[in-house]
Amino acid sequence: MILPGMVISALIMSTFTGIKYRPIMKKDMERKQIGVWMDHAQAHFIHPATEGEKVTTESSDLESHLRFHGEGADGTLLGGFRSTNNEHHKHQREQEVMHRYFQSLQEKLMDYDEIFLFGPGTARVELHHLMKDNARFSDKRISLESADKMSENQMKAKVREHFSKESALGK
Repeated sequence: MILPGMVISALIMSTFTGIKYRPIMKKDMERKQIGVWMDHAQAHFIHPATEGEKVTTESSDLESHLRFHGEGADGTLLGGFRSTNNEHHKHQREQEVMHRYFQSLQEKLMDYDEIFLFGPGTARVELHHLMKDNARFSDKRISLESADKMSENQMKAKVREHFSKESALGK
């Protein structure tokens, strides 16, 4: 148990002795950690503090090369010229789906103090940028790392390794 006087005494000792002490905060001992392997299609939440490292999954509604019933080519011929383009509408639908997906992920990550985002592609970077712009994530420690497709056991090992490395470094 850490008492308020212990933190103050560590700070006073560092002032007089010149030795750098890192004050031990109660918050450090109770930090909630989570690892997230993600791409644009799904996110796997790895909870390292739970027994057996519980993994939950959230899928986005994004479907690759989605074509609606009755939809033809991306353009329509009118007289011999292409006059309309469905590509803009498809892009807008995809952006809307991704926005909802990233909002959902941010809501799920709000309760955690340390967040480790890893996975292939750019989804983790896109989410990180959104989180940096969100004031509710300003006091959270967020780490990014590139990773390939992984099995569930590989994901658990990666998260375990990341947080054990961080605690050994005293971050």
